[in-house]
Amino acid sequence: MGMGSLGDLKYLIFSDLHGSSGGLDLLSQAIEREKPDVILNLGDVLYGAYDQDANACVDYLSSIHSRVLAVQGNCDFPTDAMRLMTDLRDERTLVVSGHRLYFRHVPFWRDFAVGDIAVNGHTHVKCLYEESGVYFLNPGSIGKPRDDGPGYALIHQGELSLVDARSGVTIKSLPLE
Repeated sequence: MGMGSLGDLKYLIFSDLHGSSGGLDLLSQAIEREKPDVILNLGDVLYGAYDQDANACVDYLSSIHSRVLAVQGNCDFPTDAMRLMTDLRDERTLVVSGHRLYFRHVPFWRDFAVGDIAVNGHTHVKCLYEESGVYFLNPGSIGKPRDDGPGYALIHQGELSLVDARSGVTIKSLPLE
């Protein structure tokens, strides 16, 4: 899928699961709690956690593959796409609530237009801010966080939100203008 318009659906965004069984439990709880229409997987899904259970991650993510749009992380392999029943691209673009949403695993090194949303993972650190009319979002890591804890992000009803994956409490939100 290249540029697609998916309207005002509810999006759950996660990154850097790294095959963590604890992270997988948090992800499945978040999906059950939030009931997203679309799940954006920012990569680094199966490998690298101390509590790694790649097979459980494959089983769960392939069971929900029809709702998942994924990009390839630096720890993912081309053969993972077949196991996860998804297409792993370097970058994807959607139109969400009238805004272009670009997502990939590693941070972007380019300019964006006013109103664009740039979403990436890789750093394992959550962030959400607006600068010069461009929205920047990183959900952090749900499996191996390098900040205050595992997290994910939501886009719903014209708002971007960072969420604590343990409690489901919103950490920070920004309205899309």
